[in-house]
Amino acid sequence: MAAGPTAPVRIYPGWPIVGACFVMAFFAWGIGFYGHGFYIAALRARHGWPTGLLSAAVAAFWLVGIPAALVIGRLIDRHGSRWIVVLGAVAMGLGSMALGRLGETWQVFAVFLVMGSAYPALATAAISSSLVPWFERRLGLALGIALTGASAGGAVMPPTMVWLTQTHGFGYAMTVVGVAVMAGTIPIVLLIVRAPRQPSETAGERGDGQASGRPARRLAVAELLRSGQFWRIAVAASLALGGQVGFLMHQIPALEDRLGLTAAAFAVSISAGSAVIGRFVLGALTGRLPLPALAISCYLIQAAGLVIIALTNAPAMLYVASALTGVVVGCIVMLPPLLLSDAFGAGSYATAYGLINGVLFVGSGVGTGATGLLRDLSGGYTQPFLLLVGFHLLAALIFLAGMRTVPRS
Repeated sequence: MAAGPTAPVRIYPGWPIVGACFVMAFFAWGIGFYGHGFYIAALRARHGWPTGLLSAAVAAFWLVGIPAALVIGRLIDRHGSRWIVVLGAVAMGLGSMALGRLGETWQVFAVFLVMGSAYPALATAAISSSLVPWFERRLGLALGIALTGASAGGAVMPPTMVWLTQTHGFGYAMTVVGVAVMAGTIPIVLLIVRAPRQPSETAGERGDGQASGRPARRLAVAELLRSGQFWRIAVAASLALGGQVGFLMHQIPALEDRLGLTAAAFAVSISAGSAVIGRFVLGALTGRLPLPALAISCYLIQAAGLVIIALTNAPAMLYVASALTGVVVGCIVMLPPLLLSDAFGAGSYATAYGLINGVLFVGSGVGTGATGLLRDLSGGYTQPFLLLVGFHLLAALIFLAGMRTVPRS
């Protein structure tokens, strides 16, 4: 008896959105996150500008993201993420091209302010806003896959920029990068990224609306700001992210003297590649272990890697330490959303994340600026990196002191 016709396999329409978000993350982190260490080293070599000044410009990149993220969030709520991402790609691309044509120190700050304003339009805020309309049941999986683009960008872009600079010059390299971010992002976003046109498109993804054990109502801003849980998460996450960003922004210049520029860029690739593993391990453990305990573990792992990098010159150990610090890079980025959602529920997540985002940007800016300033004062990276170790240890102590007060669903 002949078998009847089989139904065609349909791809859930949210998955192409995940692919587009992967590309967004590739360029956002490859250029706007992991690229800063290369920019500091290249501009220092090209113009002789001090590391402290360049680090201050990178700190401005992160600090301008505080108001930019708030404005971009409101614009996405009103108009959707598609055109916001396009504008962010244009600004990031033109800013990258301008980096290769700088002549005065004030121009460094101007360019980084433009790029910092564009970064939230390509990074987590825009990515999560593009995915949330499509995913609920598998949002964690979708977000994890999309943010793997961040690790791919970190693994590919710094060595590529180093190679282009060594073969064709810094100006040529940054022109190629600027064109790549616009040509690689804009067509994909315009063709793929959209909101669901009708409820049936998201069938099977939406939950049943039943309570999950976490707060269901939306908390007011004043209620969140009075919450000890909110500030525990905000301060600890900001310290940890500041320690992480301070290291990653200086990883290339810190390792360049000991390994050489090409090998230092390869160490960045090792860190970024390790982050892929760590991100999926964290995803597998979130339902089995308390999130504060996972956060403490991640902070201590990165602190251990920083101690090794601060105190050793052995190339093999520097590569191992780069992998150790990198394995929790993605985890430290993912932990704030997970902790907030676990503590306050979906009803208050957007408000809580909007508030905490500013605190995280402050931590990133302070970590980067303090590392560069202390490097200039001390003449090396040993003391700056030990300071970043202290950031992680303090973050771990904050969670250790209040583990029992952060509820689990």
